[in-house]
Amino acid sequence: MQDPNTAKYDGMPNAAINSGNVDLILPPEEIGPELKNISSFPFQASLGLETNLSKESYFKILNILKKRFKIDFTLYKKSTIMRRIERRMTALKISKVEEYVEHLMKHKNEVELLFNDMLIGVTSFFRDARAFNVLQEELSLYLEKKDNTTIRVWTPGCCTGEEPYSIAIILSEILGAKFEDYKIQIFATDIDKHAVEFARNGIYPESALHKLPDKIKRKYFTVNGAQFQVIKPIKMSVIFSVHDVTVDPPFLRLDLLSCRNLLIYFNLELQRQVIPLFHYALNPQGLLFLGQSESIGVYQDTFRTISKNGKIFEASFIGKKTPPETKKSKAHLVDFAADMPKIKKENIASNANKITDTLGDLVTLKTRELILPHSILINDNMDIVYSKGKNPLLLRPEGLPTNNIFQNLHPSLSIDLRSAIHVLGSEQSIVKTAFQKLTIDKETYWTRLILIEIEHQAGMGRLVLILCQIEDVLDLPLSKPSDNDTDSTLYQEQERQLIKAKEQLQTVIEELETSNEEMQSMNEELQSSNEELQSSNEELETTNEELQSTNEELQTAYAELRIAYEDKDHQQTELEQLANELERTNTLLIDAESLGKTGSFRWDIPKNTMAWSQGVFKLFGLDIEKYQPTYEALVGIIYPEDRSTFEEFIENVLTMKNPQTISFRALNSEKEILWLKLEVAASFNNLKQAEYVMGTLTDVSEMAQARDEIDRQQTFTDILLNNSLGGVFIYDFKTGCNSFINPAYTKLLGYTLDDLKNLDSKAFMDLFHPDDLSSVLQHIEKVKASNVGETFVIRYRIKHKSSKDYIMVHSKDTLFSTATSSKKPNAMMGIFMEISDVENGDLKITEN
Repeated sequence: MQDPNTAKYDGMPNAAINSGNVDLILPPEEIGPELKNISSFPFQASLGLETNLSKESYFKILNILKKRFKIDFTLYKKSTIMRRIERRMTALKISKVEEYVEHLMKHKNEVELLFNDMLIGVTSFFRDARAFNVLQEELSLYLEKKDNTTIRVWTPGCCTGEEPYSIAIILSEILGAKFEDYKIQIFATDIDKHAVEFARNGIYPESALHKLPDKIKRKYFTVNGAQFQVIKPIKMSVIFSVHDVTVDPPFLRLDLLSCRNLLIYFNLELQRQVIPLFHYALNPQGLLFLGQSESIGVYQDTFRTISKNGKIFEASFIGKKTPPETKKSKAHLVDFAADMPKIKKENIASNANKITDTLGDLVTLKTRELILPHSILINDNMDIVYSKGKNPLLLRPEGLPTNNIFQNLHPSLSIDLRSAIHVLGSEQSIVKTAFQKLTIDKETYWTRLILIEIEHQAGMGRLVLILCQIEDVLDLPLSKPSDNDTDSTLYQEQERQLIKAKEQLQTVIEELETSNEEMQSMNEELQSSNEELQSSNEELETTNEELQSTNEELQTAYAELRIAYEDKDHQQTELEQLANELERTNTLLIDAESLGKTGSFRWDIPKNTMAWSQGVFKLFGLDIEKYQPTYEALVGIIYPEDRSTFEEFIENVLTMKNPQTISFRALNSEKEILWLKLEVAASFNNLKQAEYVMGTLTDVSEMAQARDEIDRQQTFTDILLNNSLGGVFIYDFKTGCNSFINPAYTKLLGYTLDDLKNLDSKAFMDLFHPDDLSSVLQHIEKVKASNVGETFVIRYRIKHKSSKDYIMVHSKDTLFSTATSSKKPNAMMGIFMEISDVENGDLKITEN
């Protein structure tokens, strides 16, 4: 792993180092040479007890692990353990096993690393989906027959919990809305306490769920940040604990035991210890779920195969159960069996008596119905599970003991029993065989069998009750004497032929049984060969598991590293983009404030703090690094005569009187007067209290100066117009009359502006002398067609308001525009004086 000190982003390297799965921490420039050194490391191709690894060193390593973790790896497959030891030696560059043993004894951390390497944690949700589909079908059928609402499941070797959670999901899918009505207990155990803690949390990365259907993801998982968490009902049904299946007592009364890809790490001796333990833990008819490379081996009599492809087996009912004895190998250096809780014999006897009493009551009930003293109870495998009474028809055969009914029953009744069982299973629920004459203890009896099929019993499966009717010859009714003596002879002949036929049939049966024994012998040989092949297959499966585990670790680390770098690059790119965008925005804002001579501020009223933009500092010529903006400082900058007006304006803003703008004077750092325009907006809380005020200041000094200049010009113009000696008027081309006159106009002609506005264009033209009207109209058109600045002179007579006399005036006119949006002038402005006559070619002005 790369040294975090050399990484640009050290999050991923530190996370990998903290996981405890990193062997070497190097800077980038040393990783390549180190990989080359590892690939060329002078190590043997593989370890072996006869070559590089002595038995003494091998058991020393196992003993170190046992003392530290209380786990005995003696009966685990040696090849798997050797590969894990070799891996650690390669990582440490230790070529001699003796040196590695010394290293283990000196470094406790290495013991933990080796132990973690031994625990090959390869698992996933619904691993081998086809097998889980078969399990769901078989489990549905099993639950239909179940007569209570308690479901107990055990998953030894659960690793990080995917398998028990998968089984809980299957149960939820089967039960549906009834899931909460059942008491579901799924015991998930493992020797790896870290894996158990991880599984107990029920939180998995997205990569662990990538093969799950979306429906299952949405239904049974919730999003927890970047991970997924198992929903509470599923999580509550699974109980996790640290447990060693080879030493600790098993969980009992199980409906399902799922042990997938755990047996492949055990040698044959340990497998033959564990499988009987599984049968003891399961209820009769309970299900055993194994991995694809695992089998029940020689225990065909205690398990029945339900699905060969799905590796699902059913525990057979064999009567009372006793805990299997745990065989300890001589290779064990420390015997931890003594520390295990022992089962008292009184409890075993008590349990056995309870089962016996239950079966005895069942037989007694049926016996009372038929009043027969001798009875036998057999299961699906034709094994005797219980017998009632001292039955003379049961004979113990020679050789190895067996409970098979055909091996223990009187040979003369075997043929009838086979036929009756065939009929019982296909046609009738009660079958009676014919009476046969048998010699028992030198006495002659007539016997027959009565077979009754018993309904399916919880935990027992299908049972058949065989009632043995044994009658003395004298107890049978006598036949009526025949009139013809030949009938007796005929009966005797038929009996002789029947006996002969039975003898021949018995011979055939014995021959078939001999052939069957030979076939059984061949089957055992094939089974032995199959176990050898199974062992080889388990070795390959183990190696594949290790490779898969390593590959998954590498893929996970690579994927996480790639995602982390991509996220970091993406975040860095986004941050750079945001920084550039923010810089551009700030630049635009500064330029806009500079060009517009504006600035903004935000006043936090509860905290009494104020923030200014750069534009405000620039308006007042203040140093942004030295000046601390406050409301009081802003009031201090305002021109003294305008402060009260400003404070009143702010008070109105804070009391929601909604003023919008105010203009006031302020002093900059050079003590120059500035005219500023302030626009504000306030924010209020639910109590209608102001929280903060946003404001924009604009420098309107130039506008104020221009407005003052316009006012001065207007005043000067008014003085010129109103104090002129001649009459001044503005004639509007559109209305055809005057739109403005000065006081001299009224003084000369007697008309006020209101008088003229009441006249239309025709009435206004009637004020001119009829002889001068055409000249006046031509004059108006001439001015109208001229350019601005050109002047035209005209003399005409106009009627006085009061005297009605025509007064001769001398007028000088020019084009004038009163419009602001139109480029074309729309009026004519003129100034005139009254004249009386002409002397020596000069005008004579009449004084009023």
